[in-house]
Amino acid sequence: MILLLAPACSDNFLEIRPDEAIPQSEFFKTPQDAQNVLNAAYDAITYDANVWILSEVMADNVNGVNLQGDLKTHYNWTTDIFLGTTRGLMSNSYLAIGRANYVLDYMDNISGLSDAEKARLRAECLFIRGMMHFELVRYFAQPWGYTANNTHLGIPIRIHYGGDLVNRSTVAQVYEQIIADLTEAANLLPKANGNYANVWAAKAYLAKVYFQQNDMPKALEMANDVINNGGFALAPTPQDIFVNGGTTEAIFQLVSTSLTDNAGAGISGPFRTIDNGGILSADIYAAQSLYDAYGGDTTDLRLKWYQIYDGGASPVVLCNKFPSATYFNVPRMRLAELLLIAAEANAETNNLTASHTALNSVRTRAGLLPANGLSAAELIALTRTERRRELAMEGNRLHELKRIALRDTPNLLIRNIAPWNCNGMVCQFPDNELQGHPDMEPNPAGGCQ
Repeated sequence: MILLLAPACSDNFLEIRPDEAIPQSEFFKTPQDAQNVLNAAYDAITYDANVWILSEVMADNVNGVNLQGDLKTHYNWTTDIFLGTTRGLMSNSYLAIGRANYVLDYMDNISGLSDAEKARLRAECLFIRGMMHFELVRYFAQPWGYTANNTHLGIPIRIHYGGDLVNRSTVAQVYEQIIADLTEAANLLPKANGNYANVWAAKAYLAKVYFQQNDMPKALEMANDVINNGGFALAPTPQDIFVNGGTTEAIFQLVSTSLTDNAGAGISGPFRTIDNGGILSADIYAAQSLYDAYGGDTTDLRLKWYQIYDGGASPVVLCNKFPSATYFNVPRMRLAELLLIAAEANAETNNLTASHTALNSVRTRAGLLPANGLSAAELIALTRTERRRELAMEGNRLHELKRIALRDTPNLLIRNIAPWNCNGMVCQFPDNELQGHPDMEPNPAGGCQ
C-alpha cells in the first residue's frame, strides 16, 4: 500500500477542520484526485499504534511496572480528558473517516470514472468508515450488550464530510452503521485489490464485528466464507507473521516499504529491548500471567516471542513478537483470528468436529499437538486460551474480556482487580472535543478501584 499524503493536524476532530490532504471541491476533478484522497484515508490509520496497544495495556497482558505517562494512566484505568493517546486515537480515526466521506460525497463530480472504479472507490471508503467506527466505539463506549437494547451512548457517527457538530449515537445505532458499511463494502469490493481492502477484508471484519456482538451464527458464516474461499494460508511458523513483505495469512494489512515508511514502528517501539549499561528493559513488559498462559510447553513456538530476564531489580518478561530492527507489514486482520472465531462459534453451535479442526489448525502451526475429543465447554475454554496466546499484543485482549464477560462471565475481574464494566474501562473523550462541542455528553468519570 503506497500512501501518498500525510495526515493533517486538527484541534477538533468531530467538527471537521480543513485538511491538507483534501483539495477544494473545485479541484477534485480527476480519478487520480479521488485515489489520492482515498490513499490519505488509509494513511491516517497506518501509523496509529494506539488502536492495538491500548487494548493490551488496559487488560491483563501487560506488566505495568515500567509504564510511564499516558500509558500508565490507561494501565491504572484512570484516563481523563487530557491524554495524547486518546487524542491521537480519535484524531486519526475520524481523519480517516472524514477523508473516506469526502470521496463518497464528491465522487460523482469526477468525470472519467468507470462504473467499476466508482464501485471500488465507494467500497473501500465504506470499509474504512465501518472499520474505524468499530475501533472507536469499542474504546469510547461500554460494549455491545452492556444494556438490554444497546441504548447506552456510543460515539458520533459521521457519514458525510463537513463541519457540522454530531452528537453521540447509541451503541445500537453505531453497530447498525458499521454493519451496513461493511456489508455494502463486501458486496462491491473485488476479490483481489492489490494492497488495498478487498471483499475478504470486509467479510473478515464483519466476522469480527458479529463475534464482538456474540452473534455466533453470523460470525461463523462470515469467517467460514473467508477461510474456505479466500485462498489464505497460515504462515509456516509464528515467527513468519510479522515480517518484511507481509504474511500469507494477512487478510488486511498495513504495508511498510522501508525503515522510514514502517507501519509497524509504533507497535514494535514500546516493546523494543533497551540495553541500559548492561541492564535490559523495555517500555512495555509482558505480564507473567500471559507467559504462564502458554503452560510451560516448550514445544510452543510462540514462546519464542518472549524472554524471561532476571538481570534487573526483579524478573520481567520481554516481548519480542514485533521486530524492531527491520520494517514489517502490520496484519490488522489475519487468518488465525478467523480460525479462532470459527472454533469458538462452532463449539457454541455444537459443531464439535468443525471446532476441533479450526482450533487445531492454529495449535499445530504453533508446534502443539492437536486437541481431540473435547466437549463444547472444553473447546470454548481452550479456544479462548489459544486466542490469548496467538493474538497477544495485537489489540484484542480488552475487547475480548468484555465479550467473554457478556457471554457467560458477568462477574469477570480484569487482573483479578477491576470489574470489566467499571468506568475506567472506557476511554474519556479528549478535552478539545468536549470544548469544541458543548452538547457532547462525556463518559462517566472515575476509575476502577
